[in-house]
This record gives sequence, structure tokens and C-alpha cells, in this order.
Amino acid sequence: MEVLPPDPSENISEPIAPQIVAAPSPRPSMLYGPNGLRAGWSIAIYVAVAVALLFLVGLEMRWLIPHLPVDLRGARGGAFHPTVAILSEASVLIAVLLATAGMARLEHRRAADYGLAGFDRARQFFIGLVCGFAFLSLLIGILVATHHLTLNQSHMTLGWTLRYAAAWGLAFLLVGMTEEFMLRGYLLFTLARGIRFWPAALVLAILFGALHKGNPGESPFGLVAAALIALVFSLSLWRLGHLWWAIGFHASWDWAESFFYGTADSGAVSAGRLMEAHPHGALLLSGGATGPEGSAWVALVILLAAILVWKTQPNRGLQLGQK
Repeated sequence: MEVLPPDPSENISEPIAPQIVAAPSPRPSMLYGPNGLRAGWSIAIYVAVAVALLFLVGLEMRWLIPHLPVDLRGARGGAFHPTVAILSEASVLIAVLLATAGMARLEHRRAADYGLAGFDRARQFFIGLVCGFAFLSLLIGILVATHHLTLNQSHMTLGWTLRYAAAWGLAFLLVGMTEEFMLRGYLLFTLARGIRFWPAALVLAILFGALHKGNPGESPFGLVAAALIALVFSLSLWRLGHLWWAIGFHASWDWAESFFYGTADSGAVSAGRLMEAHPHGALLLSGGATGPEGSAWVALVILLAAILVWKTQPNRGLQLGQK
């Protein structure tokens, strides 16, 4: 049998020292759970980043609006102009998207995973558009039929009507995307991870209502109505797994309210509205300066919208709230 000589590259006179692999240091349980960074810390970081970005947005708008031409910013104390709405909402949406994208990267996910991705998005968005206009029209019809609202046609030319219709369409699409993604995107998904979906949805619905408190002419019942419609939007997210129906409904509801019928929206009146609305009678029934959302009749309309969501939207079993 042939004996091979030792490999000269080996040092047979010295033993090979065993390699010691350091065990990964345990992550602090106060910060991390089985699903990664705990929900409370995730929300705290997100809110801090979002507030900082929104502060910058506020500085931007305070500088920008006085530099706009007078015909693009509206008269001081007058009707709300779509140019201001578009610039403001686009800036806020960018801030929300940046904060969400940062947290998604931290948590090894996509920003779209927080309510923008899912099945049948385009069709559900257009269904939401139709539903938002239809349910707001139902509310207006009830107010007119009960003599709590009178509508008069404005005297804009066809050209200006189409311009304002398109401008307000873009503005309220941005409003729908901003408010839905801000309160029922990352915040709802992450808070549900800590306290389950429906408790989280209730907390954020109350917050959504409270955020309307600063609107001019807002009423207590208007705040309740905002919280109730937020629960309907959460129900749609629960059924579909995404926010596109809610975005479409939100956008067309506001468009119909502010532009098409020309009523106040949380106390704010829009420039370039198609009709002019005049509420009559008891504040709780007419909505008064708040607009249709301040009328008790809105509760019935919101209930019907919730029933429609429950009966018509497929239940895709959104899995949120795992601890």
C-alpha cells in the first residue's frame, strides 16, 4: 500500500484551534416580540416621523399660499379653492407615503402592503366612486324631501364648470388617498398587531372624528358621523384586504358634497360649486353650517352603506392582529 506524504501546507506540529461562533445576543423583549419590533414602538416611530414631515409640510404651505396668484388661492375668509386643496393634500400624502415607506423598509415589507395591494383593486375603486356619490345623493334627497335643504343652480359657464369639476375631482381623490392611507394604512395594520383589528379600528375611528374638530363650523354630531363612516371604511378593509373601495367612496362623497351639490363639508364651503345649498330648520336635522354630515339622517345613510359592504363585498379574511 502506497503511503502519501503529508501535505506541506498543513502544519502537523500545531493542533487546529476550534472555531468559536458567538451566539447572537438576545434582543430585548421590551422592544421586540415574535413578530419583530413591538407594535407600540413601531407606532411611536411612525408617528414621530410623520409629525416631523407634516411640520415641514405646514411650513411649506404657509410660505407657498401667500405667493400664489389671488385667483388660485381664493379670497381670505372666503370659499375654499381647489388649488390650495390639491397642493396641501398632495404634500401631506407624500409625507404619509414617506413615513410608511420608511417603516415598511424597517419591517422588511412593502409600503403597498398596508392597504394599497390586493385583489380586484381597480374594480372596487370604481364601485366605491359610484357608491360614494349615490349615498351622498340619497342623503341630499332626504334633506330636500323633508324640507331641510334647498338647492339652487349656480351660474357658471360650461367651461368653468368642467374646470372646477376636474380640479375638485383631483383634490378629493388626494383627500381620500391621504386620509385613508394615513389612518387606515400603516397605523391600523400595526395597531391591530398589538390589540386586534376591531379595537384598533374603533380607536382610529374616534381619532378620525376628533381630527375633524378643528374644521370651521363642525358640530358634535358631525364628529360622530365622521367616526361612524370611518368604521364603514374599516369594515371594507376587513372584507377586501385593501383600501381602494374606501378611497373611491371617500373621494366621490366629498366631491358630490362640496362641488356637485355645493353644500358645506364640515363647515367649509368650496369655490366653483355647481349648486348652492341652503339648510333650513333644526340643526340636528338640517346639519346647519356643518353640512349634510351634521344631520342625524346621515346615521341612516351610513348604516345602509355598512349593510351594502357586508352583503356585497367578498370576505377575503384579512389576517390582522396577530400577536
